[in-house]
Amino acid sequence: MISKQRGFSLVEVMIAICLVGIGALGLVKMQAYIEQRSDFAYHSIQALGLAEAKFEWFRTRGADSAQSDMQVADFDTDIIAGSENHPPYIVIWKVPNVSMDGNVKTVQVDVDWIDRLGESRRLSLKTKISRYSEFD
Repeated sequence: MISKQRGFSLVEVMIAICLVGIGALGLVKMQAYIEQRSDFAYHSIQALGLAEAKFEWFRTRGADSAQSDMQVADFDTDIIAGSENHPPYIVIWKVPNVSMDGNVKTVQVDVDWIDRLGESRRLSLKTKISRYSEFD
């Protein structure tokens, strides 16, 4: 006897729906992961900009304040430990040691923030700054 039925059985349709559902769940998880990485990249770039801006201000030491449109840093009085609040970022700079007879300072700038998952994140940069300016 030859069957004249055509099309899919109920079992085949259920298997196809399950496979599509599993694939969709994988895509949702991937989307959430991509959003988290994107958020981290965005905040890291913002934090890097804040840290670099602080270093650039420190590097103005030795410039002639009479010829500058902005306030310039003084090696002895301005390049010291401190902090600034730029919500949601906290910028903290440390000047832990003085070397070479007080003519070079090591400066570390840390930028902290809380990510979307409530975890504390930190970007840290370190450099040395000489008393003698490249502007002289």
